[in-house]
Amino acid sequence: MQEDLNKNLQYLGTETAFGFSAKVMELELSGKFERIYKFHVGDTGPKTADAIINVAIQALKDKQTKYGHFLGHPNVRDNIAGYINETRGTNINRDNIILVPGGKPVIELTIQSLVGEDEYVVGQNPGYPIYESLARFYTKGKYIPWYATDPENKGQLEFFVEDLENILKENNKIKLLVINTPQNPTGMILTENKLRDIANLAIKYNFYILFDDIYDQIIFDSRKHFSLLSIPEVQDKIINLQGFSKDYAMTGWRMGYAVAPKWLIEKFGQLAINKWTAMPTVFQIVAGVIFGDVEVNGFKYQSVRDEIAPIIKKDIIEYEQKGKFVYEALRLVKEYVIPNKPEGAFYIFPNIRKVLELDYVKNELKLKNSSDFSYWLLQEKGFATLAGGDFGLGGEGFIRFSYAEDKNLHIVPGIKYFVQVILELLEKSGQALPFAKEELDEKIKEIENKIFV
Repeated sequence: MQEDLNKNLQYLGTETAFGFSAKVMELELSGKFERIYKFHVGDTGPKTADAIINVAIQALKDKQTKYGHFLGHPNVRDNIAGYINETRGTNINRDNIILVPGGKPVIELTIQSLVGEDEYVVGQNPGYPIYESLARFYTKGKYIPWYATDPENKGQLEFFVEDLENILKENNKIKLLVINTPQNPTGMILTENKLRDIANLAIKYNFYILFDDIYDQIIFDSRKHFSLLSIPEVQDKIINLQGFSKDYAMTGWRMGYAVAPKWLIEKFGQLAINKWTAMPTVFQIVAGVIFGDVEVNGFKYQSVRDEIAPIIKKDIIEYEQKGKFVYEALRLVKEYVIPNKPEGAFYIFPNIRKVLELDYVKNELKLKNSSDFSYWLLQEKGFATLAGGDFGLGGEGFIRFSYAEDKNLHIVPGIKYFVQVILELLEKSGQALPFAKEELDEKIKEIENKIFV
């Protein structure tokens, strides 16, 4: 019965994207709309490369179906460690690696292993909701948001290290900071300078950092990704959440790994045995060949790294183009929808507060917040995007667009349709339009031709 549930479950949140996706599916099945434009889920548009799939098929044919090593096969962890050393300038080894089923287990393992009952977790807000959900659950609510702010009232958010230090000064029981870059939901990147400042705070105030850079390769405009692992002074304070879902278009495979100090990996391993025993051997092999050759149980599997590299590069170029298109198209109504420039991942987080203040929206539709607006867009317009408030109080007044889907089926026609909806809302509110509605097709085509060359 309900009253018999663990009382601590009151602190547990969720990831609304999946519940919202169920509503999208229900609406599709109802046939109400010919097409629903999908900008809601942080899934990848590209599919897993054939080279990766073929290794999994071969491993199954080789009957690689018995228990695997609970931390991950040594050869596989050697390959991952080599990749981290190559890309981060570190000197780690297999003892610093554990394979896990997806990225979320790293969040749970870290909080369970490090944070005591009277200690606190700090996380970005807006931010990926599972950080806050698991932190509140395991600490019984001892979670402190690090809010992004807009001090110059430009309509765009930014995370300021000064705000983080103020939090640290006010609470001496903070054990863990969770940061994500490139960031979900904003698509923003924490610069190397900011990360070095955060590292200095970790030393000064003695806390650990769960560093989620699962979108590390999806970086735009020739920017360079910087990892906290690259700062030797704090390497023993970093738990790096990494995986294959985003960079390698493998969300459904549920494959991730953590990089952390050896003593912590040992504890993660103990928890892993209690939770899931070990990652499936087939998936361990697949994880290994992404970075190098693998030999498991007498069978050899060649690296696919060179084969998939151009595919990954092509995917990233497409993400960058789609992000620029969405940004430029939303700027057609920039007085009411204020987009941030995409820097990485495949998200953009426009400010829609002025839309919510429109007379028709507020008084006729009676939409009060980003959640109301998001559900109205879905149910009445067949357009799926997530409310900024789903990512914490700091996201209220914004909405998140994921632009990972197919360019021709969703991105170009979908954004044109969204701008058309905004123009209609302006018209019904008695506001002057930034351009005639009849010009929309031409304006979108101009942007499309400019971006997708």
